[in-house]
Amino acid sequence: MIRRSVAVVALGLISLTACAVTPESRPVAQQRQEGAVALKTAEIVDLGSVVTDDKGFTLYRFDGDKPGESTCAGACAATWPPATVPGENFSVNGVDQSLVGSLVRGDGSRQITVGGMPQYRFAKDTKPGETKGQGLQGKWFATGTDGARTQLAARTGVVAGLGAVLTNNAGLTLYRFDGDRPGESTCDGGCAENWPPVVVEGDTPRVKGVDPKLLGTVTRADGKKQLTVANWPQYTFKNDSKPGEAKGVTVPKWFATAADGRKAQQNKAIALTSATVGDLGVVATDKDGMTLYRFDDDTAEPPVSNCSGDCAVQWPPAFVSEGFQVQGVDASLVGTIERDGRKQLTIAGWPQYLFAGDKVCGEANGQGVGGKWWATKVDGSRAGR
Repeated sequence: MIRRSVAVVALGLISLTACAVTPESRPVAQQRQEGAVALKTAEIVDLGSVVTDDKGFTLYRFDGDKPGESTCAGACAATWPPATVPGENFSVNGVDQSLVGSLVRGDGSRQITVGGMPQYRFAKDTKPGETKGQGLQGKWFATGTDGARTQLAARTGVVAGLGAVLTNNAGLTLYRFDGDRPGESTCDGGCAENWPPVVVEGDTPRVKGVDPKLLGTVTRADGKKQLTVANWPQYTFKNDSKPGEAKGVTVPKWFATAADGRKAQQNKAIALTSATVGDLGVVATDKDGMTLYRFDDDTAEPPVSNCSGDCAVQWPPAFVSEGFQVQGVDASLVGTIERDGRKQLTIAGWPQYLFAGDKVCGEANGQGVGGKWWATKVDGSRAGR
């Protein structure tokens, strides 16, 4: 018999992862030149205005390139197809024509440049508006209409014992400093070497999983814009080397930043929280930031799990203890079902699972497996659908 219970305490609804070719540069493409429109722009959620090709597919720039020089060929170019045009006569819409040009690759094809940087598509983007290549390897970024990278200044992640926190684009925990004042950074020199400021590229901070009203910038002495959340300047810590670490919380006056800009507090009872995972947006995770999934062969009314045996080895049920706590998911949606004498977590009635193929927080390798497994959004619905 299935017994559904809600043994949780809500902590607040907080939204929380080459080859080389030396080309020949060519003149800038001018709007007055006749020819097909090769570049357009699109508004992408959380990234703002980005450059697309004529079919609306997102274009990317590569940090391994240099202005006027493409270093992506061979296998690299198979994954990141160059955005090419038949000749120099092409038009652009929504992009400053003075920023647009082209170069000739080693194979003789002509590749578009924006702000001097060669432009590429991502092979796994299968429809306009997708940005699956965003941030890959820490070197590939959708191109803004000013030619700059659309690198996220912040996203959400999970630290065991702290729950949902803010991170930079690479997943490293963000911190706030009690020695600062709202709207003013006091960490310079040696302090800034230990606590690198989070620098904002472009006019507006780009983030995922954070209320835009909380975001801002403060101009530092070197003229760079530093991200603020709830008016507090944001930093990373030099001793954090991978997502999920928050070594800086042991340093007096320094605190990991919660998604609402407040100080993240220790709470080891948190079993369910949320984080930004790839291009799926904010999804439910366990206390360690591992993505949670739901299975189309299960039912939510009543909540029943139909994954057992070998299935449960590949998709381990998400078990919780009595009195577990929730952060970033509406507690009224959360429950449990009895399973082998233990409690399996449910969200909106759907039993929750982990995926054996996910090895580190922020991965979602189980997304879409068999056409039946989907990362779980914080409202219990399927992510990416």
